[in-house]
Amino acid sequence: MAESHEGTQDHSQPHSDTLLIAHVTVHLVTGESFQLYPFVDPDDVKSKVSELVEGWASSGFLLRGTRLYPWHQVRLLEANTVEEITRQEAQQLLLAWQAEDQIRTVQSFWKTKEEKKEEKKSEAANTGH
Repeated sequence: MAESHEGTQDHSQPHSDTLLIAHVTVHLVTGESFQLYPFVDPDDVKSKVSELVEGWASSGFLLRGTRLYPWHQVRLLEANTVEEITRQEAQQLLLAWQAEDQIRTVQSFWKTKEEKKEEKKSEAANTGH
């Protein structure tokens, strides 16, 4: 026999076995584009994307890793795909995304460091030092 639990929430129901994942691309006015970290939600990924975009728009900046992009530099946010995957697949993908993001951050750091080094060499050459 089933018991009635009026007035209480039933937390024993299992979570959905799948998650929705939205992939969003940012297009800048400079022509550069990049993927945002994927948005994940078991039921309503569209609302999650909308909430985060509204938050970014109200702050005036889009944050990606360690870079801040003023909203006037953002030409378009494009939701490319929404996929439904299992929670186990999502965990594996999350680890892969985090590793890729960390690699991009390190590469960006070294690229910036090399650019600054080249700028100093160029400035020294121009000033005759």
